[in-house]
Amino acid sequence: MPSVIDKSGQLDYFGRLSWGNFFDWLITFCLGAIIALFTVSLGGVRADTHVVLLPLFLILIVLHCIWLALDDEYPKRLSHVPLFFAPFMIWAVINVEWISPAPWLGRIELIYGMEAFLFFWVAVNNVRTRAHLWSLIVIAMSPAAYAIFIGFYQFFQNPSKMADSLASHAIQLSPEFFGQATGSFADPNSFAVLLLVLLPAFLIAGGVPRLPMILRVLCVYVSVMFIFALAFTQLFWPLMVLSFLILMVPSFCYRQRSKRLILPFIGVTALLSAVALMVWMHPKFLRSFENALSPEGESVRLALWSGAIQLFQGAPFIGIGGGAFPIAFGQSAEIHFDALAQSPHNDFLLVLTEYGAIGSLLLLTPIAWLVLVAFRRWRMEPDRVKLKGRKGSVMPPQKFFLSVALSGFIIFLICACFSFILYVPALMFYGLLFAAILVKSSTNRRIKTPSSGLMRTTYGFSGLFLAFLFFAHFMPRLQSHALELQMRQRLDHLTAEGIHISGNKRLLKNVVYGFEDALLLDSANTDALIGLSAANCQRYFQNPSEYSEIGKTGVTAALRATQLSGGYGLAWAQLGIAHAMSGEHELAKSAFEHALELAPNNSNVHYYWAAFLSPAPEMRDQALASVRRALELNPNNQAARQLQQKLLIF
Repeated sequence: MPSVIDKSGQLDYFGRLSWGNFFDWLITFCLGAIIALFTVSLGGVRADTHVVLLPLFLILIVLHCIWLALDDEYPKRLSHVPLFFAPFMIWAVINVEWISPAPWLGRIELIYGMEAFLFFWVAVNNVRTRAHLWSLIVIAMSPAAYAIFIGFYQFFQNPSKMADSLASHAIQLSPEFFGQATGSFADPNSFAVLLLVLLPAFLIAGGVPRLPMILRVLCVYVSVMFIFALAFTQLFWPLMVLSFLILMVPSFCYRQRSKRLILPFIGVTALLSAVALMVWMHPKFLRSFENALSPEGESVRLALWSGAIQLFQGAPFIGIGGGAFPIAFGQSAEIHFDALAQSPHNDFLLVLTEYGAIGSLLLLTPIAWLVLVAFRRWRMEPDRVKLKGRKGSVMPPQKFFLSVALSGFIIFLICACFSFILYVPALMFYGLLFAAILVKSSTNRRIKTPSSGLMRTTYGFSGLFLAFLFFAHFMPRLQSHALELQMRQRLDHLTAEGIHISGNKRLLKNVVYGFEDALLLDSANTDALIGLSAANCQRYFQNPSEYSEIGKTGVTAALRATQLSGGYGLAWAQLGIAHAMSGEHELAKSAFEHALELAPNNSNVHYYWAAFLSPAPEMRDQALASVRRALELNPNNQAARQLQQKLLIF
């Protein structure tokens, strides 16, 4: 019986029989699991989902260090390219810890950044054979089928269908997205980015002679499904990116100038015709088109970009601080926006605003260098080569991988101009995968690592130490953030339904305990302190006779919040509420006035101030003016509208 292992110790597809290769396969599967699980779990955008999946990075660190210890390659070389991004990571830490007015939010961004750096480092330095790379690509592409299935189901069957989030509680799709395809994400924008980033790979795989014909046909079929799913998102900014994609992809596929000119013309013409036909024949697409042109629709990006530029002008070099964009945007005296904006829907502007020109240069310079080096290498590679025993010619593997990665990474960067990829880990990992392929295909490994027995042992123990350090430092902060968000949603639901007044008292008490647990995990979580104060103040409606004690507990938490973040308007507004609950009206007035100075265009702050003034008859006119201002800033503020009606009646 012939052996499956050849004389050189090679096993078909698996490669060399060695511990180093074995752990390289484990690392490949771990990287694939990270991409796949984050993608099918709302992109990992929710903090509670992120808590469940964070241990995968611990496993990745340990496996990588064990591979360093056991791999017998000599001399062992690692890539230097990921280190080009280390200065940005160092600047991000400095920015968050010493500059940002919202360090508790900036640390969540640091977690995302550290995960991205770890993923990129391991993907570049492991996954060393084509078999590893092909396996990782297949694993990474497979969640798209699940996402497309849900997207089609949402459009044709159940508009409110939502993918699983791995959270311990039920999550519903936002009503504003009903009828739009969101796939395995929580919003159609993220789903559109996934489709756009992966589409070039399938188009190139189907258009160039590299894979077997049956796989090429399958890739073309999948590409068509992607385009239909993209249309079902009912967004129009992705169509602009799709038009550019159609113009770009033939240049990566064909040598003949005629095909590079004719095919893009045919593709763009067909796309514009199809879009015009959909808008004309289907009412859903017509409404989406009208919404896209309205200031409240997709055109809202213009207002967000303008606001982000204004914030950048206030601190052009060092930025406003990591994680501070939503606070600074909501408190700006020059910016008027109806809703709370978490991101400017442009990741380049987000980095520029939060980390300044310094951070932008440290991040964008290595990216531009990588794209330029990869493009030069792509041009040097031959377009076609002939194989022995096979008719015709095929695209060489190096050119193929460069074409797929370069086109996908370019589309990834373009999508970053219209979306919030940095806050959706799954999308960020796809971009990093393409970037890692570019590094592997266009640069050489230059870092030599010692291979003595002592150093191998050091690598193994370093993996355990780094994994423990990573877990101990980041997991409590992420858990605190997740718990605070969950308790805030519960508190909003209790107050909206009036359960805190006449319902089960234990429900409100559990919310208080939840905020306290969040603070035990991260005592610097200012939002948890504000939530704890707000939850304690709601206890007044259950026990009005204990107003003084309840107010003091609320004051203690809110006062701590103002000490941690003195420039946070909502913290001062909550302190005013707590002082008012405890009967300290002068202190409450002072806190509210300071909150209005910090956040003159915040609808909630104006509502709280009006609610504080409303019991005094002589202050009725001032309260009415303030509540009207709250409704001007946010017409959907239902609490302010109810207060206005009461003031007008009485």
